[in-house]
Amino acid sequence: MTASTEQDAGGRLHPVSTADRAAADDATERVTGRGSAQTAVRLRQAAIAAFEDLGWQATRVADITRQAGVSHGTFYTYYENKAALAEDLIRSSMHDLMALASEPWKADDVRGALERVIGGFLDVYQRDRVILRTWLEAARENRRFSVRYLEARGVFVDRVADHVGAVAAASGRVDQPPPRAVASALVAMVEHFAYCWAVLGEDHDRDDAVASLVLIWGSTLNEIAGFPVV
Repeated sequence: MTASTEQDAGGRLHPVSTADRAAADDATERVTGRGSAQTAVRLRQAAIAAFEDLGWQATRVADITRQAGVSHGTFYTYYENKAALAEDLIRSSMHDLMALASEPWKADDVRGALERVIGGFLDVYQRDRVILRTWLEAARENRRFSVRYLEARGVFVDRVADHVGAVAAASGRVDQPPPRAVASALVAMVEHFAYCWAVLGEDHDRDDAVASLVLIWGSTLNEIAGFPVV
């Protein structure tokens, strides 16, 4: 173990190990907040790199700290465990996804709304493909992640179902499938397409993909609820 020296109040030099120096630096950072923003960014970037290389299950805190170039002590200053760090990453993606879910569907611009929402969803999935893949992997073994995923997905499903139900009722189409089942199926189609494209690497032109998905959505909504989309 390498060591440096430091001077005490009496002017005497004492050896200080690298581990002790790192611990002291960690303590200083916790107290002063020095470099806290930069360190948090490094940890998040390191986690994304580790999750991409190793997957959710195989990644350990040690892999993240090694990638970030920080000690375990520094990691636990910011996060309780890797799940807490993953949740931090997921929050940033959810913010952008929820913004898409709030896109207004005006009666005279349903197609435009679909293009913006579906296109935006594919863009977020492409940008955050490692985070979203990790979220799904974590959801298989951790109920907290699965519940959160279904909650986020439910925002989209409920929004689509509300529109489908309202328009179907207004047009007198009361014998159609349940609006929420229709909405869930349509959302699932975009989700799985995005996963195959962004995560698995299926080859598609982004704009062609958006046009195709909008066409399928529009045809379905027009058939079931009388949406003037296509």
